[in-house]
Amino acid sequence: MLGFAVVGIEDNADDAVAAAERLRPDIVMMDIRLLGPRDGIEAAAAIRKRTGIRCIFTSAFGDAETRHRAAECDPFGFVRKPYFPAELQRALGQATEALQGRV
Repeated sequence: MLGFAVVGIEDNADDAVAAAERLRPDIVMMDIRLLGPRDGIEAAAAIRKRTGIRCIFTSAFGDAETRHRAAECDPFGFVRKPYFPAELQRALGQATEALQGRV
């Protein structure tokens, strides 16, 4: 709907990391709360370490501790749920611009 291709959807950290390694997306949209013992911040950190791919976090949880942990992953941004498509498009647009600036 926003002009971006979704290459995979996973609901737990291990599968998200494996999919990122296999599919090599430009940007990962990562929810903080995932199924299983590891959360999205742990998954994003592993993805960043293994592939260099950065994420945009999406979550209803925006407390200071969560945001501090998420910031350590060097994300492109943080979009609080519930969000409007325009907010997501803005975050994706900023991430795309940042990626193009590195080329």
